[in-house]
Amino acid sequence: MRKRSQAPDLQPRKRPSQRRSQATFDAVVEACAWLLPRHGYAGTTTNHIAERAGVNVASLYEYFPGKDAVIAEVAARLVGRVLRRLAARGEEILDARADDALRLWIDLIHETIDRERGLVRVFVYEVPYTNQLDAVRAISPRLFELSEAMRRHAGHRVRRDLSPATLHLIVNLVSSTIMQVVLEPPDGVAPSELLDELCRRIEPWIRQPLRSFG
Repeated sequence: MRKRSQAPDLQPRKRPSQRRSQATFDAVVEACAWLLPRHGYAGTTTNHIAERAGVNVASLYEYFPGKDAVIAEVAARLVGRVLRRLAARGEEILDARADDALRLWIDLIHETIDRERGLVRVFVYEVPYTNQLDAVRAISPRLFELSEAMRRHAGHRVRRDLSPATLHLIVNLVSSTIMQVVLEPPDGVAPSELLDELCRRIEPWIRQPLRSFG
């Protein structure tokens, strides 16, 4: 009988409590974030991370049980960075431009994911436990919360009867399409064409009432 592989330890041993220890902790996480897109999951080791961070490997193990816990912290910071940018820039878009706000919003999501493409690719294709990470599991509900906040901020420009089910569909369609555009763009179709078509498909769900049939 084949033995089950041991689940990775994804939690830090401890969190830093002082400025100097925080600097070490941050240096380790930032080093890992730099290495992953360049060397991949398998090619990134604790020795590589410590060397890149400029610390002794023993200092890494003081805070982390292994590279998987460091990678989990990289994921948490990546997700936080993406969501903060969307939240901050999203309200600016709605405040500044009413007519093409949806297209600008989709562009913002695309630009935000594209600038993190190297890390995103590693988490999608290489890290074997990506879907176990708390930060990754929280993406869908946090995107839904952000979309709800955006809808409230948009006020009368968005249909009042936009249901949670429809909003979930919109969030899933936008996120999955943009991930494909960034990571696996189809041959013969420009990314801008796909984003234009995505916008055209979604806009009636948001701005126009559903027609009754029968």
